[in-house]
Amino acid sequence: MSTGDPVAGKVVIRDQPLADLSRLRSAEELAVISRIENVALVIVPEELAGAYLAIPSSDVASTIYVPGGGKARVHTGSLIVSGDGLGAADDVLVVVGMLVITSPVTSPVPQRIYVVGSVLAPHGSEQALGAAFAGGSGNVRYYQYSEGQDIKLLTGQVTLSAAMLANPAGQSDDLLIVAGQVAITGEVASVGYRRVIIAGQVAAPKASRDAIEPAADVQGQVGWYAGGDARVFHDDLTLGPDFFRLADHPVSLVVFGDLSVEAGVSETALLDKIAGLVVFGDVIAPPGLIAALQVLGAEVFGDIRAGDGQGS
Repeated sequence: MSTGDPVAGKVVIRDQPLADLSRLRSAEELAVISRIENVALVIVPEELAGAYLAIPSSDVASTIYVPGGGKARVHTGSLIVSGDGLGAADDVLVVVGMLVITSPVTSPVPQRIYVVGSVLAPHGSEQALGAAFAGGSGNVRYYQYSEGQDIKLLTGQVTLSAAMLANPAGQSDDLLIVAGQVAITGEVASVGYRRVIIAGQVAAPKASRDAIEPAADVQGQVGWYAGGDARVFHDDLTLGPDFFRLADHPVSLVVFGDLSVEAGVSETALLDKIAGLVVFGDVIAPPGLIAALQVLGAEVFGDIRAGDGQGS
């Protein structure tokens, strides 16, 4: 969102994931901006770097400077392209998300490629991509390419079953790429992909670790939960006495957020009804339950701390 500034003709750029200033050509055009704040990424022509740095700013996570004369192509979200689909030699490709290249890169590529995220490309493309990535990109990984292999990309909040990981309709050279919050459920006997590449947070059954781990490449946090019958929550979760009263058998909890336990829940209920616990956040509970949660929470990517028992 851009808003007016008390100084006539000036604007403030604020609260935006992306501010693309690459089409500006002079310091005078930049001068209408009085301030930039709370912006994740700003794209600026290299020749205007000095004028841009003179603008007061706060909470700007990243800035990309594109070469003069380059035609910026900005893509937000995951981008899947073939090796000959990256763009023309005078392009500047900016990807805010994951870039997946599905075949070897041999043709001319954009003069610069900037990726705020991860890059996956086939072996044999290193020389063609090396100069283009010189301006800086996220983590670049190269995979073994074979003719006819399928690359499946899943993003966001994803649940993978044992049947999906077995890939019965595919072939052993296929790749599975998942970006986001991933929960693997069920008993995984085998993985039918050459590689399973996960960027983000993943929770998987501990009993299937020997089958999953050799095929998995995780860039982020991975937690292994004990027990079965996983209940997955993609947000903060508050548990009260009624949950434990209604649960008729032990369950495994996977929480992509904070877990709060209310007053009135007993230590016995926790130990009887929760078989496994993976939390990608903090666990807050009454002081009398902290020890039980420390026993259950072998995979907690935050603090286990005492609260008032009211979801605080």
